[in-house]
Amino acid sequence: MRDDYGKKTATPVKLHGRNHNQQGTRMRTLNEQDFLARRREARLSYAIYLESKESQDECYDMVATGLQQPAHVLQHIPPENFMTATRERAWDGVDQLALAYSAGHALDELRAAYPTILGYWLAFARHDMAFDAQAGEAEQGFPHFALPGDGYEQVNRMVCLGILLGWGSLLPRLAPVIDFNNHDKDGLLERLLAYFVAGRDAAWPTCTRQLPYVNTLKIFAADKEARPALMQAYLQQWYEASRHEPYYDSHQRDTSFWGYWSWEAAAITCVLDIDDSSYRGAPFYPADLVALCRRQGSGPGA
Repeated sequence: MRDDYGKKTATPVKLHGRNHNQQGTRMRTLNEQDFLARRREARLSYAIYLESKESQDECYDMVATGLQQPAHVLQHIPPENFMTATRERAWDGVDQLALAYSAGHALDELRAAYPTILGYWLAFARHDMAFDAQAGEAEQGFPHFALPGDGYEQVNRMVCLGILLGWGSLLPRLAPVIDFNNHDKDGLLERLLAYFVAGRDAAWPTCTRQLPYVNTLKIFAADKEARPALMQAYLQQWYEASRHEPYYDSHQRDTSFWGYWSWEAAAITCVLDIDDSSYRGAPFYPADLVALCRRQGSGPGA
């Protein structure tokens, strides 16, 4: 089944493999003392952090174990099961990057995890394409991450964190995952990707989700001297402008809260080399990620 944006829903995540608690490459889990000392997002509780982190790690284990079954077992598993399992892992991966940042994990730990998470996205894309190839007509032709829907926020996070964590060189691998069956381009994503990926349309005039993202386009168009004030205004308006986004008020309504951050404000600051001294302490601005990006010289052309 799929929702109105083409996102596949209501299918069990099953590969029939047993969980052998494989560790693999993953971020460690903070104890409560370290969490309280390092936490970047005051609204995130240790209970929610721990529940989310353990659930995500369990998903990693189950999918890895399922995919490592013998070939004669794998060949009898429906393609839809591979698609739903790897999709859940891809979703959990980008959520864990945000969760770990909010919880106070070291930035080097997040940076080390990013290529693994990208691998999860690429694996989902492969299995989703295999599923679409054999699915009925009603189930074909949908994006991996639908930009008009909730998939936009996931893609925005993945692109921005790739830039901020110093992995702009990997964005050419991410771009085809974003493009697959997304027929409407997005002005913000096109402008960010254009610094790292050939052939993007950096003049695209609209955004698929409109607010808050469409307000970034005037920052790209502005003179260098005007950009700090425009970004400061963007951050001041960001949360209320996000009221139609899936993360809005998420700390009050469910257990999937991973923090409030304008990842795009930070990524734009880096690619445009904006002086952020006037808004470095603003709410929702991940200033230490910008500092990391600049310290590593990982912006465009690095």
